[in-house]
Amino acid sequence: MEYFRARQQDVLIAPVFGKSEISMARLSCMKPGHGVIDPPVHEDAFFLAFNLLDYDGDLWVDGKKVVTKLSKSGNFTIYDHRRTWLADMKSSFDGLGFHIPRTALAAYEEDLGGKHVDTLHAPPGKDIEDDVVRGLVRACIPVLTDRCNATKMFQDHIAAILTFHLCATYGNASIRKPVQGVLAPWQKKRAIEMLEADLAADLPLAAVAAACGLSQGYFTRAFRLSTGHPPYRWVVLKRVERAKELLRLTDITIAEVAFVCGFCDQAHLTRMFAAKVGMTPAQWRRASR
Repeated sequence: MEYFRARQQDVLIAPVFGKSEISMARLSCMKPGHGVIDPPVHEDAFFLAFNLLDYDGDLWVDGKKVVTKLSKSGNFTIYDHRRTWLADMKSSFDGLGFHIPRTALAAYEEDLGGKHVDTLHAPPGKDIEDDVVRGLVRACIPVLTDRCNATKMFQDHIAAILTFHLCATYGNASIRKPVQGVLAPWQKKRAIEMLEADLAADLPLAAVAAACGLSQGYFTRAFRLSTGHPPYRWVVLKRVERAKELLRLTDITIAEVAFVCGFCDQAHLTRMFAAKVGMTPAQWRRASR
């Protein structure tokens, strides 16, 4: 997202995550009249710009000006970086930018009927309204202020849902009827063993899926059907259960409990614990003894 370097002092580029193949950053400039940005480098990738504020500006694609309307808050635009883009950013802006390599789309072609997804079909500059993407952005918003939630598994979870949805909705892929299957007993056992071996580890979802001999997309659906929770949520619940056990049976500090259980710090543990249990770790410790 280096093409926002023009007037860099006015632009906030806050990476939210980048450990996954798909990266995301918050891009904002509260001063209108940012001006023309440098054209992005040509690459086999897409850029999804989601607006948190209404945005107005001029756009050129392959040297031709595109007729655009006001981009509304809650909508997004898709840019194919194999083409040449130039933008004059007139209004202030605030939003999330997702950088999506085409290789990320290819990873889901098997789950989408085996069809090659070459591009995402969206007219240049089109202001797109999509409830699924809005929901994913809402899930990412807390990470903007609390990076403790930006674990590798969380990133993989968001990236998988976003990529699959974009392929199915804008990639003209023929969606294969979902297989309503659960994990085989050995697969469930292997996955749980890997996840429980070190709850504090930031284990990539792709690694667990590979150990089960499954694609990441299929594994995520089968794991949810087998356990009642997607992998990321299951790990958070297990971390909370482990914290409860340590709080009840040991006298180590709450900060130490947070570290052992894989939470970023004591405040992160307190927020997640209270959300799941209904009381703070300190309150639960007193009540359980």
